[in-house]
Amino acid sequence: MDKVVLALDLGGTNARFAAVLPDGSILTRMRVRTPKAGDSDQILKMIVESFQTIRREVGKSYEAVAIAAAVPATISAADGVLAELPNLPALEGVDIGGYLCEGLGLKTYLENDATAATIGEHWMGASKGIDNVIGVTLGTGVGGGLIVNGLPLRGKDGTAGEIGHVCVEPEGHPCGCGSRGCVEQYASGTAIIRMAKEAGLKVASSWDVYQLAVNGDKKASEIFATMGKYLGIVFAGLVNVLNPEMFVIGGGVSGGWGLFIDGVENEVSERAFRDPASRAKIVRAALGEDAGILGAARVAFDLMA
Repeated sequence: MDKVVLALDLGGTNARFAAVLPDGSILTRMRVRTPKAGDSDQILKMIVESFQTIRREVGKSYEAVAIAAAVPATISAADGVLAELPNLPALEGVDIGGYLCEGLGLKTYLENDATAATIGEHWMGASKGIDNVIGVTLGTGVGGGLIVNGLPLRGKDGTAGEIGHVCVEPEGHPCGCGSRGCVEQYASGTAIIRMAKEAGLKVASSWDVYQLAVNGDKKASEIFATMGKYLGIVFAGLVNVLNPEMFVIGGGVSGGWGLFIDGVENEVSERAFRDPASRAKIVRAALGEDAGILGAARVAFDLMA
């Protein structure tokens, strides 16, 4: 009987579920809105019920051997408790791994969502075969993951790769992490909406801002130019510190690529060491919404091996 990992990519807006085979094939998938109101119980209940649905869809032809979850949080290596969740504060201090293991009867593996997406792209996507990679996810927030010498770098406390919380404006907009002026406050979906409203635009989503920009609205275009500038400042610093071969940019907001990428590349060219800057490719992610799911599943398969 073929084995599958039941995988989750939990975002501040949506939760994506799938059953993944060892070769990276996805058998079945579903997408659910992440509850915004209430406490952690609502989110945990949604996760368990969705996994139960995926498990039923897989049926008796496959053996579910583990749960793998990519979560927008720092994960304690010692006990699996979540911390630093500016976009999902209801889960602060929750032992989500223990809860899922008990509720579903399967070993549960956790990974930071941006690190999982970076692992997924390294396994099956844009950076396959590249040893030194920086992954960046532009969504509700800004996440990052690091591949160094072919392996994920998580750091002592699991916080390595938190690119979204690099400061680009010391007295800038307050961030959910407790700091100010983080790049997440200038390059995420929520930041784009905020900046658009500050500019007097009537929008409900970052997609609305994108549509205005592609249709020639100057204020909307300036927002994406600002986004590109600040991302480029961060990338330039990362080039100088880590000397990567590739940046892989994914997440829903990366759909505005054509509106911000010139700004990113210009800042890297102007601010980073010349040869490392010219060598580091900046590319779009290849796996779309599957990156985090596949990365989480790969972590589980590797740890079970």
